[in-house]
Amino acid sequence: MATTRRPGTPSSQREKRRIIIVLLSETDKRFLQALTHSLQETFHASVLTRSLIRSLDRAYDKARGQYRSPRLLSRLRRIKREAEDKVLGVVDVDLYTPGFDFVFGEAEIASGVATLSLHRLRPGSYGSPADESLFYERAVKEAVHELGHLYGLGHCPNRRCVMSFSTNLSKVDRKRRAFCPECTAEQEAP
Repeated sequence: MATTRRPGTPSSQREKRRIIIVLLSETDKRFLQALTHSLQETFHASVLTRSLIRSLDRAYDKARGQYRSPRLLSRLRRIKREAEDKVLGVVDVDLYTPGFDFVFGEAEIASGVATLSLHRLRPGSYGSPADESLFYERAVKEAVHELGHLYGLGHCPNRRCVMSFSTNLSKVDRKRRAFCPECTAEQEAP
């Protein structure tokens, strides 16, 4: 069995890796456990969870009926303490960023922070039957995607790669949770 290194770092640096999940709204504990486990396995990092359930009113855009992801990213920047930490803000509201009708998440690479919106990832939100395992799968894929950006990866043309750009749920469902061989190699390059 081969052992894969993660994003081009020696084991001593991987041991220092830390992902901080910041809960910006109520989140199911089982989902949070599944997400934490998946991120630990994928990025070989310690994963901490912090609750930050305060008003999201400053991010709300009344005209659109959605929340501005860049405003949440600004908030997340203030939470980060260590330069190498990666922060993922998880929220269950509809997010958008200028130029897009909605986003599943957004990464601000330079600052090491990202958002993940669970709102449009739920099968039941589009009239289809609720499916908890499909929801978890989608959310983990999008979390890995945004964190992949924070660890230096861009969008991938391979539609099955987790780093493929997803503008709708069929694209999210088509991709795997894993990095393709090219993205894996890019991560492992010095």
